[in-house]
Amino acid sequence: MPHGPDQRISTWRRAAFLLDNVKAARVVLALILGALGSLPLVLLTPPFQVPDEVQHFYRAYQLSEFHLRAEVQNGEAGGTLPVSLSQLVKASVNTQDGVFYPSTPAPIAKTLQLKSIPLDPSTRQFVAFPGSAIYSPLPYLPQALGIMAGRWMGSGPLALFYLGRLFNCLSALALLGLAVNFMPFAEELVILAGLLPMSQYLYASFSPDAALIGCALVFSALSIAASARGNWSARELWIAAIAASVFCSVKPVYAPILLAAMVPGVFRPGEAIKVIRSNAILLGAALGVTAGWIFIAKSTMTTPLNGTHPSAQINFVLHQPMVLAHVFAHTLDIGWLTNLYVQGVGVFGWLTVLLKPGVAYVLPLVSVVLLWRLGVRGPQVRSMGRALWHLALALTTAVLIVVALYVTCAHVGQDRVIGVQGRYFIPIFVIAGMGAIELVPSRRPSAPRWKILMSMAAISVLEIAAMDTTIIRAFHVF
Repeated sequence: MPHGPDQRISTWRRAAFLLDNVKAARVVLALILGALGSLPLVLLTPPFQVPDEVQHFYRAYQLSEFHLRAEVQNGEAGGTLPVSLSQLVKASVNTQDGVFYPSTPAPIAKTLQLKSIPLDPSTRQFVAFPGSAIYSPLPYLPQALGIMAGRWMGSGPLALFYLGRLFNCLSALALLGLAVNFMPFAEELVILAGLLPMSQYLYASFSPDAALIGCALVFSALSIAASARGNWSARELWIAAIAASVFCSVKPVYAPILLAAMVPGVFRPGEAIKVIRSNAILLGAALGVTAGWIFIAKSTMTTPLNGTHPSAQINFVLHQPMVLAHVFAHTLDIGWLTNLYVQGVGVFGWLTVLLKPGVAYVLPLVSVVLLWRLGVRGPQVRSMGRALWHLALALTTAVLIVVALYVTCAHVGQDRVIGVQGRYFIPIFVIAGMGAIELVPSRRPSAPRWKILMSMAAISVLEIAAMDTTIIRAFHVF
């Protein structure tokens, strides 16, 4: 019997009610959009056309054989791996220097022909990958598991490559779903950060940034929940400690956000001790894992970039502390900040492929305006102190990112910072955004949340379409 118009309206109203009130609906929506955006990229993005993906592939394979620490030969960190892995790389990448990869045509039919390369694990050679050899094993677990599954099935290097990407992507999507579930309000903020084109591009790669972004989203959501509620549950605290251990052990510059849940609880009578104890556990776990890994891997920490001297740069800065102010003054300008924004939204390949059409870069800003218009904070009382604290932690982290890149990538005494990329700031997006939402709440009546959520979903679909068509055209995939 056909459905009447009244029944269709009733169904739509029930769906709107679910989106407006049920957490599970938001989680499912985030997972659906994330799967639509990132899973196709596992195949659409040509092999090794993600920054440093060659090195991450080698590192994940090394870990899949339970070799946690890299080897060092002739002053370079790496590992003794099957020769067939290097053959796959050489057959996939058109580059002379092994560092900068142009966006060259890579039809998927031609790429799939490389499946004929056998693994042959008995024939091996040393391969250098200093940029990833020093990284903690934690963010490589999904990729390594994918490679292990492929080896168990007798797959060749190309199949191992795609399985590693797939496992990494599924893991990142699971973390995104957890983050949306843990976020006590304004879940759209997590969805926005987790579904940026650049985030999804990294999910569908070998990059440890997939786990780093996912774990940072989970940690941020848990911290905001604990801060609003005034305390941590034991379960939440240990999940947060695990997530923090992942992103801090890879990039310790994100350590400031470990303190996101401290304010305002530390100022509440009777709660200060509990808040300090919880934050001490987080700091102890994350920084302990980080320090432990640094101790284990310190013998493999060779300088990844030629011509740089981090120790000399640190000594130079310590003896001339005002030099950093001079460097920041020369680096920070509208053009530089605009470039970071564009990269954070999405520049694909080895930072050579811009989204087309260019209007796609405006879409995340539209989502931010919608979030401001929404102005949803939930039943909690607005806290100016918490807002300023979140913004201060985000700013401190951003400064540490820039300083770390100056120390490791710039020549001694150089007057500008180089090597900073927009994707490095995605993990602090939720903390910064939450601070901004609390600091400058919407003064206009809020629209129903489901309308804002559906608008953001429509924007995400447009971003996915732009992302897929950009990659297909840039690399001549079909």
